[in-house]
Amino acid sequence: MDCSAADFDVGPTGSLRDDRRIRRMISNRESARRSRMRKQRHLEDLRSRVSRLRLENCSLADRIASVSGSCIFIRRENEKLRSEFSSLRQRISQIHRVLFLRQLERLSSPPVSSVVPAAAGSADTTFTENEQIPASLMT
Repeated sequence: MDCSAADFDVGPTGSLRDDRRIRRMISNRESARRSRMRKQRHLEDLRSRVSRLRLENCSLADRIASVSGSCIFIRRENEKLRSEFSSLRQRISQIHRVLFLRQLERLSSPPVSSVVPAAAGSADTTFTENEQIPASLMT
C-alpha cells in the first residue's frame, strides 16, 4: 500500500487544496504503516519476552523443588542433631551427678586404700582403686 505523489495525477489544474489533501493522505498512510510496524515489533518483543519468562519460570520452579527437597533433608538432619544434643546433655548431666556424689563421698569419708588419678589432666577428680566407673559413663 505504498503510495506516492506519482500515484495521483496532480497537474497544473489541481488546486493547492487538493495537493495538500493528497500529501496529507500520503503522510497519514505512511504514518499508519509505521504505526503498524511498531505495533508488530512490539508484539514480537512481547512474544519473545513471554517465551523467556516461561523458561525462567520453569527454571525457578526446578530450583524451588530442589531447595524444598534440601530444606526437608536439612530439617530432618537438624531434628536428629537436636535429639543427639539432648541425649548428650542428659549424659553429661548424669556424669556430673555421679562425679559430684563421688566427691561428696570422698570428702565425707577418707579412702582406705591408695588414691589413683581418674584421668590425665584432672587432678581434682580421684578414684580409689576399689571404685569402678560405670561402663555407660565411659563410652
